[in-house]
Amino acid sequence: MERSLKIVLLVLVSVLNLTACSINRLVVDKLGDALAEGGSVFTSEEDPDLVRQAIPFGLKTYERLLDVSPQHEGLLLSAATGFAAYAYLIQLQADSIDELSYVEARRQRARASRLFLRGRDYALRGLVVRHPGFTQKLRNSRAKALRDTDLRDVSLLYWAGVSWAGALTAAKDDPFLIAEVAIAAALVERVLELDESYNSGAAHEFFITFEGSRMGGSVKQARSHYRRAVTLSEGKRASVHLALAEVVAVQQQNLIEFRQLLAQAMAVDADEVPSLRLENTIAQDRAKWLEARIPALFVSVEEELP
Repeated sequence: MERSLKIVLLVLVSVLNLTACSINRLVVDKLGDALAEGGSVFTSEEDPDLVRQAIPFGLKTYERLLDVSPQHEGLLLSAATGFAAYAYLIQLQADSIDELSYVEARRQRARASRLFLRGRDYALRGLVVRHPGFTQKLRNSRAKALRDTDLRDVSLLYWAGVSWAGALTAAKDDPFLIAEVAIAAALVERVLELDESYNSGAAHEFFITFEGSRMGGSVKQARSHYRRAVTLSEGKRASVHLALAEVVAVQQQNLIEFRQLLAQAMAVDADEVPSLRLENTIAQDRAKWLEARIPALFVSVEEELP
């Protein structure tokens, strides 16, 4: 299936290089609509490595198509989500090799940060299509820029904010990103205002990490977002439990809670919701990795072990 899709896309891209501009735009718009509606190809996959290898081809295809139809909202959103997903996979890979090669892990994180920013920029481009001048207004008058957005903008707002914050997570020492983290949070906060149930409470999951990890953040609010995210996801997203485990349980050195949260993540049936299969598989792989790192994450492991 993946091979057939690649062949079809290669043929279409080749055709785009040969046909007139007016025909290009028509073909691209139709193809863009089809690709934007077919996001489940990757999200329902159970093999993260396969997705990691396949995504770059898809991303370059999106960019080639956007060269022809730069304001296609579906393609802009697909590019935004694709770059964010790929960046996250690269970041996880960096975590896994951190203890073996700090230099390579740092290089991978820098790459992940750049990819997150590309995803952010595509999401912002989508918002500019809907709201001309949006990015400039966001920097100059954040409240007004966000107030002008509506329910149709939720996906673009979410991916712009999450990607922006993701770039900082991957490059924690970048002063420019640190200075802009409040903008990223404001974008996702707007998602909560417009539709807190978006993507099974994904915005609440974002704020578990945001509140639990930032200077001046609130662990109480992080836990409140956790409870709401669990409710909205109906317990079908493993990553919600990991968010609280990695930030709050580690910060408070609560090994018992940490183990409980990992167990809850592992208990999620990754196959129950096909559209969440990839996300849940990745989260459960990380849960196993985190369990193996308990001695490095908790100071007094021996005292708390049963």
